[in-house]
Amino acid sequence: MQRFSQNTPARERVISTAETLFAERGYAAVTLRDIADALQMRQASLYHHVPGGKEALFVEVTERTLHRHRAGLEAAIDAAGDDLRAQLKAAAGWLLSQPVMNYGRMMQSDMPAIGIPHAEQLRKTTNDSLFVPLRRVFEGVFRQSPHRASYMAGTFLSLVEGLQNLPESFSPVPRPHMADFLIDVLLDGLNAYREV
Repeated sequence: MQRFSQNTPARERVISTAETLFAERGYAAVTLRDIADALQMRQASLYHHVPGGKEALFVEVTERTLHRHRAGLEAAIDAAGDDLRAQLKAAAGWLLSQPVMNYGRMMQSDMPAIGIPHAEQLRKTTNDSLFVPLRRVFEGVFRQSPHRASYMAGTFLSLVEGLQNLPESFSPVPRPHMADFLIDVLLDGLNAYREV
């Protein structure tokens, strides 16, 4: 990953602001002017902190977010011990405690909008940061079918992101409780929760 000027408090503000804006709106909807305006600085001054431009800045902040996700996911899963249900609930709880990644938008609109080398770099980092920790959890279940572990990792991420994207008015039940219930249904089957 290309690094820019040394890490200073001012540059950290730029990175944090860009990370927030890209996460909220996506790559195509954010301009360097938007970032400069949010920082209340001139756009020309922004180039001092990000001489590589918008695409390089997007790659840097996205990788930073993904590395944070990997560390958090791995710590949550490890702390849960060897129990599959506990691992999944810990992973969901950690993911729900973070700002929404909008993984679907990232794959469908952000990646096609950047250069192929950067897109491939981010796909690899995304795989290593989000899918690999979850795939390891499911590999214990699908020992003979690693592709099924990959399907389940993707399904699990989609389920959690779906909960993150629900409007606040959807339910008074906290999202981690909804995630716990969905994990229980996933592991126990819908019939275990059939109401008569």
